[in-house]
Amino acid sequence: MENYEFSQLAKELPLARAISGQHIDKTTMVRLATAYIKLNNIFGQSRRAYSTSDYYYGSDSHWTNNHLDLLDGFFVILDRRGDVLYISETISIYLGLSQVEMTGNPMVDYIHEQDVNCFSSALHYCDRYWPQMCNVRVKSSLTKRANKDAVRASPGYKVLRLEITMGPNPNTRMIACYPMPTPVLSTVTISSNSFVIITSIDLRITFADEKAHQLLRNIYFPDSSIKGISFYSLVDITDSDVISKMHFDIFNLGAYKTPYYRMILNQTGDTFYVESNIFRHTSVSSKQFNDSITFVSSIL
Repeated sequence: MENYEFSQLAKELPLARAISGQHIDKTTMVRLATAYIKLNNIFGQSRRAYSTSDYYYGSDSHWTNNHLDLLDGFFVILDRRGDVLYISETISIYLGLSQVEMTGNPMVDYIHEQDVNCFSSALHYCDRYWPQMCNVRVKSSLTKRANKDAVRASPGYKVLRLEITMGPNPNTRMIACYPMPTPVLSTVTISSNSFVIITSIDLRITFADEKAHQLLRNIYFPDSSIKGISFYSLVDITDSDVISKMHFDIFNLGAYKTPYYRMILNQTGDTFYVESNIFRHTSVSSKQFNDSITFVSSIL
């Protein structure tokens, strides 16, 4: 009788049937069921996962795992204590972790200890009118092998960009999680509205593509170059803290995605907004060790 009840309970869990049909121990099943009950109480409608689209656009459409699979990443819902109420099955694709393992457990258990304060602060300051974003290292079973030129300051972890918003209930947080691209420039797609700048580790520019030169060089000296100047000098002073934080974090994370910030157009009084994917890249030759930081910036 007891086994039958647990078998029926497994069918009600917010998991893919292929997973819920597998053998799950009773303790895990109770943990998952508890998380599902909390989720149902918060959203008031069973079998419905609240989406980032619902929050931003006010949609009342019914989202399922199939919809969440379309995201270039995975989706998490946390309760007020930071425990995982729901996590999309695509977590296994990006981190190699189990939906069953994470549901009902604290999210901080999977975040690098040096990034816990950053994550907790983002959760604390997030409200309905002020979403938060942070870059953190999350446990992954898919980082055992790496490109020889990729910086791996934390083996066993993968850098994610977390975009955090408040759920319909003030005690919940919804998180869209996006993995950073591999920190090797040849694997990064550069769109027509993007430009590339490479700097030394002190952010002095060593390379800039043609579009970067067109946007950032001194308009009064058409033949001038931005090569050799500090990246900081190209950023609006009121947004310099964005670059300062990135400059500090990139040495721990290896990859980083900024919030929007303003760059100075042709060294005039005008500015334009960009968002940058940033990678720290190393290469070793027989004679020297090269360490650089690459900005792939998209114009908004």
